[in-house]
Amino acid sequence: MNIRSIASAIFLLALLGGCAGEPPVRISAYSASSGDFATKSVKTYALQSSSVEPRGDGTAAAADYVATARWLDEALTAKGLRQAPPASADYLVKLGYATRPQAVRVHAECTGAPESACDDVAPQKEWFGRKRYVHALTIQFVDRSSGALSYQVSVTRTDRDPAGGAALHSLMNCAFADFPMHNAERREIAHCD
Repeated sequence: MNIRSIASAIFLLALLGGCAGEPPVRISAYSASSGDFATKSVKTYALQSSSVEPRGDGTAAAADYVATARWLDEALTAKGLRQAPPASADYLVKLGYATRPQAVRVHAECTGAPESACDDVAPQKEWFGRKRYVHALTIQFVDRSSGALSYQVSVTRTDRDPAGGAALHSLMNCAFADFPMHNAERREIAHCD
């Protein structure tokens, strides 16, 4: 190879490397009320069973559940909500988290929310055999007395980590950064650490 070929190859690799940056974090919100989901007065919540799958092998240890519940409790407390027994809480909070290969499309069933509120990440071409993974977090606030979905926030991020355990805390920070978001609001941000 001559110098010109090597320089061209280096330039092409640098160009491809610049285009290979991580995609933004996508956040979408849904509020069932005519106005926005309100937390102006002190509201109470109880955590309901969650779907948390932070490991790529499909298992989740008890420590993972405890850490997830603690992060969620901290985020909700910081936003002015307080924990209460399920029988007297204003909201039952459900959390779902999963990691999947980006090439796998998931049609999410949106319980009580319009399909547009259940955001998904479109698959991208995987260059040079390097797989990308989608980490998806959804948090729902269900009105305990009526059973209706009051508010939902969904956050997705793609990267090359097949386990995805490290992404959960970051995605939870994104979900509560501007809590509550306006109904049908969507945004993309670079990161939310």
